[in-house]
Amino acid sequence: MNERYAGIHAVTTRFEYPEDVLFTCTRCGDCCRSGNVLLGPGEEERLRTLDWRGREADLEGVPAVVSTTAGDRRVRRLARREDGACIYLGADQLCQIHRHFGGDAKPLMCRLYPFAFYRLAERLAVDCSFSCRSISEGSGASLAERVPEWTALLGEGTAHEETPHRLTRQRTLSGELLWEFEHYLLGFLADQSLSLFDRVRCCLQFVRLATTGDPVTPSAAKLREAIGAGLPRQIAGIPRGSGMDRTQRLIFYHWLFLALNPSPANTDLLSGPGLRKEDQRRLAAAQRFVSQQGAWIDNRELPVTWRQIAAVDAAVVTAHSSSLLERYLAAKIIGQRFLVAYNEELPLVEAVPLFLLSYPMAIWTARALAAERGAAAAAERDLRQALVLLDRTLGQISLASLPAKVKKAWHFVVEETDLVVETTNELVGLDADPAEP
Repeated sequence: MNERYAGIHAVTTRFEYPEDVLFTCTRCGDCCRSGNVLLGPGEEERLRTLDWRGREADLEGVPAVVSTTAGDRRVRRLARREDGACIYLGADQLCQIHRHFGGDAKPLMCRLYPFAFYRLAERLAVDCSFSCRSISEGSGASLAERVPEWTALLGEGTAHEETPHRLTRQRTLSGELLWEFEHYLLGFLADQSLSLFDRVRCCLQFVRLATTGDPVTPSAAKLREAIGAGLPRQIAGIPRGSGMDRTQRLIFYHWLFLALNPSPANTDLLSGPGLRKEDQRRLAAAQRFVSQQGAWIDNRELPVTWRQIAAVDAAVVTAHSSSLLERYLAAKIIGQRFLVAYNEELPLVEAVPLFLLSYPMAIWTARALAAERGAAAAAERDLRQALVLLDRTLGQISLASLPAKVKKAWHFVVEETDLVVETTNELVGLDADPAEP
C-alpha cells in the first residue's frame, strides 16, 4: 500500500467513499500473502514487546521487521516468508497477533486494510482495494457501517497537511477544484446511455479539452460545464482510430507486464548477485511478453499462446454495461488512487489516461485467464481476477522499471496520443459498439 495513504489523522469525519462497494472480512488471509506492510511510529517497538513463549514456538525470537527502501527513503516493514506470506499468518489463515494479543496489537496498516485514505480539501477520500476478495466479489455490508471504525483508527495516525494538487506540470489546483473535475469523470462513467467504451472516451476527451488555461477563472468553469453537457451527445462523432503504432504497442505491453508481474516477495531485500539475477530474469520475461512469445501473469508463464488469448470472447469486459468494471473505475477515482504513482501525486492530465489504461489491460488479462482454463469466452470470474491483479500494483509501478527507450517515449505517448483508445481498438476491433443499449 502506498505510504501517502497511511497515517492520516481523522481531523474530519467527512469520508468520501463509493456507495455501491460492500465489505465484510471473510478471513481468507489473501491480504496477508501479498504486499509489504510498512510500520508507523512506535509500531516496531510494540511488536518487540509481544511475548510468544507458550503461544507460537515458531515465532519465538524470529525477526519480525526488516529494513527496505520506499522511493528514496529507508523504511521498516513486517517480515515475509519465502512464499510471500506475512510471518504472522497462521495455517488457519488468521493473524497470530490478533489471535493471541487482540486486534489493537496489529500494525495500523493491517487494521485499516482493505481501505486507504487520502486528504482532499475538507474530506478524506477512501480507497477500496479490489485485491480484497470481499470487495471484488461485491459481498458484505455497506461502507457506511465502517465510518465509526475509520474515525477511531485514524485517530492514531500522524496528521498530514493536504499536499498541493496539480492539473498539469505547470498548473496547480485546489482540492475542491480537483473534486469538481473528478465529478465530471464520475458522471461520464455512470451515463448508461453510452457504451462503456464511449464513457471511457468521454473521460479522456474531457481532460484533454477542459484543462487548457487557468482552471480557476469563471470562463474556465463555464467551459467545463459546456463540455460536460455536450460530450455525451458528441462522442459518437469523434473518430476512434484504428490501432496502436509500434511505439504505443511497446509501451502498453511493457506497462501491462509490470502491472501483472510485481517483484516477488522479499526482492527488495536482495543486493549484489542476487539482485542482478532477479533483474535479468524479469528483463528476459518482459522481452518475451512484449514480443508476444510468452504470456506472463503473477511471475508465471501461462501454458497458452497469444493467438489463443486473442481468440477468447471479451464481451464480459466490453459489454455496454459492465457493472464490475464500472464500479472499479469509479471507486479508484473517488478514492484518489488513480492519482498516485510511486509515492507522488501525478498531474490530472497524466493520471487520467494512465489510469484508464486499466480498461484495455482488463480486456487482455481477463482473456488470458479464460484461455488458461480453456474457455472460449471470458467470464465475470476472469474479469474479477483481472481487477484483483491490476489493483494490486495500481500506483506502485515506477517508471525506472521501464527500459530506457520505453521510458524516453513514455510521457509523450501516454499524454499526447490516444493510447487507451488505440489499444482497445487493437484488442477487440471496436469499429462499432460491442453491445448496443
